[in-house]
Amino acid sequence: MKTAFHLAALLWIVALAAVPMSALAQNEPPADAPLQVSLDMDHDGRMDRAVVMEDPDSGEAVLTIYLGAGNEKLDPSRKPTFVKKAVTEGRVLELAAKGKGSLTVTSCFGCGAGKSWEETLTIVYRSGKFLVAGFSRYWDWNVQKADGSVETTLGSCDINYLTGKGVASQDLSDGKPVAGKFSLKSLASWAADKRPKPCEF
Repeated sequence: MKTAFHLAALLWIVALAAVPMSALAQNEPPADAPLQVSLDMDHDGRMDRAVVMEDPDSGEAVLTIYLGAGNEKLDPSRKPTFVKKAVTEGRVLELAAKGKGSLTVTSCFGCGAGKSWEETLTIVYRSGKFLVAGFSRYWDWNVQKADGSVETTLGSCDINYLTGKGVASQDLSDGKPVAGKFSLKSLASWAADKRPKPCEF
């Protein structure tokens, strides 16, 4: 049995070695691999780089931004321009470059399970500061009650800090404007417990 196992392992290694490296490169990266994206956040004509990776000690998602380093091989010893620990409470799904130099961090908790939410944080660079320009969230929260029934809470919010306006919805209703004005937030001071009240459930 042991010899058969070793023979099978050897055959697998030989077969793997025969696979073209280009095919292996097309496989998805490991789940703990950092997410990276290049974009011109400060509008100086040079590409910048944003990286999100999990802190091995705390498990928190850490966002690191390097201005002017988007088109070069990143030197591990290079000091980042900005670091934001615990940029989200959830698992980061996507780091993306959007229009006008904005950066989005999309994350989820539960990720489609009975209790889940998904949110997107939009980040911009203005007047030498990294700011939260927008925040959106969708939730589908199911709680089993003592009598066996399930209580479902559905909702969403979309806050635009650049315009100061926002919309929110409960259950399956259309989004309605939220009263009040939302002022720009510093990314450095952003925290999950400071999210807008219309985005709580």
